[in-house]
Amino acid sequence: MNTKRYQKITIIINDQVFESFDIPKLRGFFAERYSNFDLIHNHLKAKQNQYRYAYPAIQFKIIDSHPAIIGIGDGIPILKEVFMNVDHIKLGAVSHNINEKSITLENVEFGQIDNLKSYRFLLPWMALNQRNYDEYLKLNPKEKDSFLEKILLGNLKSISHGFDYWIPNFNSLNVKSNLKGVSRNFKNIKMKCFKGEFSINFIIPDYIGLGKQTARGFGTVVSTV
Repeated sequence: MNTKRYQKITIIINDQVFESFDIPKLRGFFAERYSNFDLIHNHLKAKQNQYRYAYPAIQFKIIDSHPAIIGIGDGIPILKEVFMNVDHIKLGAVSHNINEKSITLENVEFGQIDNLKSYRFLLPWMALNQRNYDEYLKLNPKEKDSFLEKILLGNLKSISHGFDYWIPNFNSLNVKSNLKGVSRNFKNIKMKCFKGEFSINFIIPDYIGLGKQTARGFGTVVSTV
């Protein structure tokens, strides 16, 4: 077992009920209001359209129908500061008062272990880009499963960089999946995403995202044991 402990902050707005399609609006509200924090909007210089491509330290979610924000690393002090001053959320023309919120700061395990641990995607996993989507379509069902599992392992490398964690023996990671394709609209484009379960000999903290667009909630995982 080669895990390390890291801090994670989870903020849930308990008195509001949103849908997953509200996540971009939720993120947009905070990005506009706190544009001085690069980690919220992931733009280094908005006017020059320069993006921060590192694993997102602040991620927006829907947890049990409630809007939520997860922070790791440098995202933690930002969220602490932000939520001392926020008393409402505005989505479009509608303002929602915040009267009840929970803030949890905890130490979580992260890293490679000896035994398989099971997870499910709480929100769809955006695994494919245009290049590998075309390659994926040419495969038979068994090959598609293996293809997605390799992508999942690659996503795990990205998460590990975000946690500043070096995977001790990447080649010994073993992943088994049971995934089903789902269609989701992203910026008015239909995207092939996936939901379901997978097992891997690695501890991933609950509500952390895998794959593309994790800052917008895609690929959020929770353990099933």
